[in-house]
Amino acid sequence: MQTSQLFLNAAISLKSCKLVRACVVTALLLGSWSNIFAAPPFSGTIFLDPDILTASDPTAFKDIVSTGRGVRSMFDRRVNNFVTVNAYLFNASFDDGLQSEVQVNPEFGSTEAALVEARKYAIVIGRLPYALRKDVQTVWIHQGVQPFGGGNNNLLIHTGQADQYSQSGILEETLIHEASHTSLDAQHASSAGWLAAQKADPEFISTYARDNPAREDIAESFLTWLAVRYRSERISQSLSNAIVSTIPRRLEYFSQQALRMDPWVMPKPLGFKTLTVNAPSQTLQLTWYSLPGKVYSLGESADLVHWTSAVTAIPSQGYETTYPQSLTNTATKTKFFRVQEVPASGSSRAGS
Repeated sequence: MQTSQLFLNAAISLKSCKLVRACVVTALLLGSWSNIFAAPPFSGTIFLDPDILTASDPTAFKDIVSTGRGVRSMFDRRVNNFVTVNAYLFNASFDDGLQSEVQVNPEFGSTEAALVEARKYAIVIGRLPYALRKDVQTVWIHQGVQPFGGGNNNLLIHTGQADQYSQSGILEETLIHEASHTSLDAQHASSAGWLAAQKADPEFISTYARDNPAREDIAESFLTWLAVRYRSERISQSLSNAIVSTIPRRLEYFSQQALRMDPWVMPKPLGFKTLTVNAPSQTLQLTWYSLPGKVYSLGESADLVHWTSAVTAIPSQGYETTYPQSLTNTATKTKFFRVQEVPASGSSRAGS
């Protein structure tokens, strides 16, 4: 990929959509969103509602520490190229274990001034779900009124543009869009499941997605999935109907991915939620609190002292995982179960 192409994943300029109402096609005036797919219903999704994610929502941000200065190559839209600078460097940490290096252009003049900017945006980034932050290894911060960027394990921020986004209430929504490029595009944009959903849906959610289907459809659609799945009480019924009617298969695709969503959804400690006996099939349905992307082992015991492994590798099904255990050939009347997380390191945390 050429250098000039690395950060083309920018949000639409505010100039193209001054008002939310201007982003909606005239089909809205007909009184119904259903079966109206002559064109996408929106021009760009970051403008749809400023309350999908706000400054009052929780953040996973934990701390930010200066690590001095260092030579870094950072993309700068003002020159539409990479610049090599002696950047102010900060390590931003989040309470779910993720970390990012924040690189601040030396034009801010001092470590103190750079820290103000680094902290400001690290807090906002911490409001994004884990699934969008997991691949954000670096954050570049420059002055200037230039579009944000995402991809290449990075988020690109120009503070003058950030001020405009903040005034319109869409700073968080814009970062959701850009972080979708960073953490979702590589795995999903060309996957068979996504392409099938794209083909099955009546229309693209926005003209921006339609005109750039390979590059922008994931980012444009993911924000609307968040809105209807986790913020339905904050958006209008007509907006919800428009989204669901236009991209139902894409929404279903995201829901099937078991994406880790904290701090939007806070995980519960590992432990059993329910144990349900199915007498006809002689099985026990074990459901425990889990984390997306993890693998679990199931152990059993007759006395809580001697344990055997019943199943060694059960993929997580999301924030809850259910597994059927046979009750046939049970030599004892009493049986105990425990579930353990099996991380790559080989250590485990247990619940019972």
